[in-house]
Amino acid sequence: MKSGRSFHACTCWAAVISAAFLLNREGVSAQGNGSFEELAAATESEWGGDRAGRFHGDPNRDPSLHFTGWQETFLFGAESLQRFLNAWSSLLSGKPSDSVHRPIQIAHFGGSHVQAGRIGWSFRQRLTSDFPGIVVGRGVQPPHRLVGTNGAPERGWSSDDEWNRFSCAHRRHEGEWGITGMEARCDSLTGALTCWTGEPAGADCASAVRLFSRPGASGPWQLVEDGLDSLGNVNQADRGIHTWRMKAGRAPEDTLRFEHSAGMPAILHGVEWIPDSVDCIFHDLGANGAHSASWLRNPHFPEQLEAVAPDLVILAFGINDAHMAPGRFESNRFKRHYRQLLDTLRQASPSSEILLVTNNDSHYRHRHNPHAEQVRHAMLELVKTEGVACWDLYGQLGGRGSIDQLHATGFAADDRLHLRRDGYILIGEMLYELLARAAGEMALQNP
Repeated sequence: MKSGRSFHACTCWAAVISAAFLLNREGVSAQGNGSFEELAAATESEWGGDRAGRFHGDPNRDPSLHFTGWQETFLFGAESLQRFLNAWSSLLSGKPSDSVHRPIQIAHFGGSHVQAGRIGWSFRQRLTSDFPGIVVGRGVQPPHRLVGTNGAPERGWSSDDEWNRFSCAHRRHEGEWGITGMEARCDSLTGALTCWTGEPAGADCASAVRLFSRPGASGPWQLVEDGLDSLGNVNQADRGIHTWRMKAGRAPEDTLRFEHSAGMPAILHGVEWIPDSVDCIFHDLGANGAHSASWLRNPHFPEQLEAVAPDLVILAFGINDAHMAPGRFESNRFKRHYRQLLDTLRQASPSSEILLVTNNDSHYRHRHNPHAEQVRHAMLELVKTEGVACWDLYGQLGGRGSIDQLHATGFAADDRLHLRRDGYILIGEMLYELLARAAGEMALQNP
């Protein structure tokens, strides 16, 4: 077992890279000629309070996380992410590049870990904290909370009408799903549907709003202007996407109101605020219970994925595939589902690069579940044969038995399958640092 880490003995390598990027970004200046260590020490002295409290959940400074990996690299197949890492490095360094478009789009797919929204929230918070000049978008917001299930903490819905939930992850549900993997349905919407955000829509106002629905199956949606200036609806009916482009010069909006044609069923897949001059958009696209074949049930997934055109697709399916009695997991079946999903992704968005994520350690019916190691092995085989990358989250969290340590330190739930809020925030931090480190290495190799 690794020994505990102190702040002075272990400075986060990714944070050093982030600081180097920050100090070299165009338009960012530093007073004086102090080193990064001096800057960190000054920041530490301003925090005050208990060090353990400050460092709680920090994957590099929290001594209760001594069992997690912090020096090793857990990214395999990074050569399959060269286009994304080039764009990501350019964004963090502030260096303009004719070959890099904006915004960078990251689409994160998975099960309940992703639906909870905390991983993406943590990633976006860390990015904007390290690089205050970068404008980050929240991405497509599935209507989880509208239908009474859990969802991203900073987003909400309200409606006086009754809505029903249909999820691609539920075997008995039927629907024509798209990129979000769920449909919210209302037989007759009598009032306005309100969608709000607890975080700003961006550093500036939103330049556009997109509503995702089932193509051709329901009447037209309207964004209620309510004093706002809209340039009209750009309707991609064949993809079920309605876009409203906004005039510049108004204050950021935290609430949107939609109306729907009376007497016709309303079907909703999600809504997206697109901030003005946005640099990076991180989409949380999870469904409770989803497994590697769930998104293969979604007939409108390809065309909606093509419309979003993510630079990086993160696939974190596997925890539900492996949640079964020891010995029942079929590795070949798992890899077959993943290959089908990879084929669908590449046909829809050929320029997207793909990062797989291994499972966290877990229990099945109060006993250790050995299948996470088989999932890890299967994904590393896909790295060799399918031209994808893989983040070994299982290894970085400590491997076999780590779920018990995460539970003992308050990061994992009592079922030792799901994580608590701080556990998901920890994963978001780790994901950000993994990509920051990879971008830093690229920047050092190509100064």
